[in-house]
Amino acid sequence: MGSHAAFVVPGAGFPAPHASAVRNLRLQQASGLPADTAALPSAAETAFVSWGAPVALTTCFIGLAASRSRFFGSRRHRGRSSVGPSVLLLHVAPVDRPEASTIVPVPAGGAAGLDFDAVESSVSAFVPKISALQHQAAQLRSGELQEVLSTMKALRKTELRSIFTEVDQLLCALVDAVDGLRESAQTIRKSELRSHFHQMDHDAKQWVSVVEKEHVALLTGYRSKGEELDTMMEVHVVGLSHHSAPVEVRQKLAVAQAEWNAYAKDLVQFGQTSQGFVVPEVAVISTCNRFELYFASSEMKKFAAIEAVHAFLRQKSGLSREELEPYLFTHSGHEATQHLFEVSSGLDSLVLGEAQILSQVKACHEHCIMKADPNDSTSVEGSGGKIVAKMLNAAIRMGKIARTRTKIGKGSVSVSSAAVELMMSKATQDLHKHASDLHVCVIGAGKMSRLLLLALFSKHPNIKVTLVNRSVDKAQEVLDDDLVKARGGSHAVVAPMEQMWDVIHKSDVVFTATGSKVPIIHAADLQSLQRRLMMVDISVPLNIAPDCRGLEQATSYSVDDLKKVVQANAEKRQSEVDKAKKLIAEEVSKFECWQASQGAVPYLAALQELAEKIRFDETEKMSKNLKGLHEKERDAIDKLTKHIVDQLFRPIYYSMKDEEDVQTKKNKILALKNMFRLEPVYKRGLLTSGSAAAQLNA
Repeated sequence: MGSHAAFVVPGAGFPAPHASAVRNLRLQQASGLPADTAALPSAAETAFVSWGAPVALTTCFIGLAASRSRFFGSRRHRGRSSVGPSVLLLHVAPVDRPEASTIVPVPAGGAAGLDFDAVESSVSAFVPKISALQHQAAQLRSGELQEVLSTMKALRKTELRSIFTEVDQLLCALVDAVDGLRESAQTIRKSELRSHFHQMDHDAKQWVSVVEKEHVALLTGYRSKGEELDTMMEVHVVGLSHHSAPVEVRQKLAVAQAEWNAYAKDLVQFGQTSQGFVVPEVAVISTCNRFELYFASSEMKKFAAIEAVHAFLRQKSGLSREELEPYLFTHSGHEATQHLFEVSSGLDSLVLGEAQILSQVKACHEHCIMKADPNDSTSVEGSGGKIVAKMLNAAIRMGKIARTRTKIGKGSVSVSSAAVELMMSKATQDLHKHASDLHVCVIGAGKMSRLLLLALFSKHPNIKVTLVNRSVDKAQEVLDDDLVKARGGSHAVVAPMEQMWDVIHKSDVVFTATGSKVPIIHAADLQSLQRRLMMVDISVPLNIAPDCRGLEQATSYSVDDLKKVVQANAEKRQSEVDKAKKLIAEEVSKFECWQASQGAVPYLAALQELAEKIRFDETEKMSKNLKGLHEKERDAIDKLTKHIVDQLFRPIYYSMKDEEDVQTKKNKILALKNMFRLEPVYKRGLLTSGSAAAQLNA
């Protein structure tokens, strides 16, 4: 940002305050300058603008201020605004003494583009006009006006005397003021203008520099101590999920897993500039419940990277900013890492602690590190990069830790899994059998039945099951489902609805999950039971009539009983959330320490390059003394010098891996940079594509 000052433009014809107006107002407040509102004229509109042009013109009016104040000091002009709508008021204060601020009037046209010669020429041309004005005022006072005053005094009217006395005083003040203007204008010289201008420009630059740094720190939360590191990378996440976005919006952004890499590559290319890639690392997760982009960028390009991702999503989805951004969430730095770790741990899932999301994070990691197949022209290399890949890998580890050190995944939290849990807990009490010895009948072959079989086979893969449905083929499709077969079902068979009662009489447990609007099982249908029977209804509306609860040979459970199980398990899991969050905080801290250490890698590479150059140059200087050595002896000396250099720098390398807070790590990297006067050398070209440093990439 160049030098500029904040100034106020009163009067009509100027635009109302806007975004830049608010910014400059905050800059003025942050600087500690007094408001000095008493010196400002009242106006219907006030616009705050940013001025980067020279302020030389203002200085020529400083010398005129005293005479001007004398002229407007008369009784007639007291309380009136001394500056019209065509005048700007420039608020000027020394950097070291903000309390010594002044308001300097500037013509409304501004000072942009004026030079000192033009200013001095204007002042020189103004002096004769001042003299002529002074002469006319003197003639008026001593001539016609004097005769009028003498005549009016002879009338002996006290009211008129006081008025003409004031007129006489006003004329005297006018003559004095004009004379003061002429003297002030004549004393201004080019050297004085230059001195005023350079001092004001210097003060403005210092003031703006201080205020700008404070303002950036206020907005971003990042406060550098004297210098910034352009090698530091920041992580971000932009996305939407089932928590806030409707399915219609989620569908607009959904990406098939086979297209994740191509989508990420498109985003990397979308953010390419002549200075490199704004978003050099990207990974995609897209499921039925969430869509998230994890990406990394230089700390210096944080806001540019986020805006690039938002623009890319608008382009891909065809949605406008107003249609899309209310549903998007954005996290950076610590919040982004914590969000990913909570996702992988199941804390952000629709079902608390569910394990499926962890497999999706694993798939995201596998895609982001994927290498292009040289034999397949359609394959696309992953765009995860070192930072994003490490973050996803750490998230996978975090998901495993959360599920092994806490009970967040224990207990059924869906109706289908709760039905299986109820059967297992009540089997001994109601049926006097172990759960693995039961014969189960499942009526219906819809989604609920499929989920029930998944939960059942997960606990007892070889349990006997008969799946009853109107369409036998559809029932067989459920049993042949890949996920169902992966969990068990070797003793599962299907039967048509006509055989339902025969199957029920041979079963120990009956689960009902049909789409019937009325009960299909009543108490009268079960009077001839020859064995004890447990019935669990997971349908809404109910498939089992309420009168079945009174049977001696059968026990009946409804969805309401299952909801109690689900609620109890959810409460137990919630108590484990706090434990999981403590573990997440520890893992986030470890990742951030590693992430900060990566800012040292380009400087360590530069240090290695510097050391190698010194080693090579010194060896060349001694080449004459080494002429008599054999090749093996030369190789031994070469290895020796390399080893010495490595041993000297080894403590520095290991020091960058120390577990410490991020700011301490940054200070250490800055010390390394300044101590050896290093320029970063990048080993990968994504950050510096198009720059000279890219030629050094391996």
